Amino acid sequence: MTFRSTRPAPSHLALVALILFLWHGALGADYVLERFALSQPEWPALMRSLPFVELWQVVVWAGAVWLGVAAAIFLVLRDNASVLLFFCAAACGLALGPTLATLPAGTLMFPGWALAALMVVLPGFGWLYARALNRANVLN
Repeated sequence: MTFRSTRPAPSHLALVALILFLWHGALGADYVLERFALSQPEWPALMRSLPFVELWQVVVWAGAVWLGVAAAIFLVLRDNASVLLFFCAAACGLALGPTLATLPAGTLMFPGWALAALMVVLPGFGWLYARALNRANVLN
């Protein structure tokens, strides 16, 4: 027996899902371009600028990026798996926070603390939003 929500999606669901998907999609595109050496040297890549020297940092970064992408996709599909995926993406961002916040000035186009905050705040907001929709029986 499968449960399908009969409640209509709120009008703001598409906008919130789009914003979250654009953020995580941009991180995912940067990850693919850098991981598989597909970008040009002058491309302003984010992942190339990050000082990840430990394996756990690379794994947690991949988790933050790809769990966020999956969560945004599941949110568009109105699946309640997005709740857990956003939570895990925010936890990964939180684990990388100290590393990202202490980046030297000029490493990125913006301060490292701003990236650290965005890596926690956006998936954290997605988690709270998806959780609220799930409690209102909007997600399947």
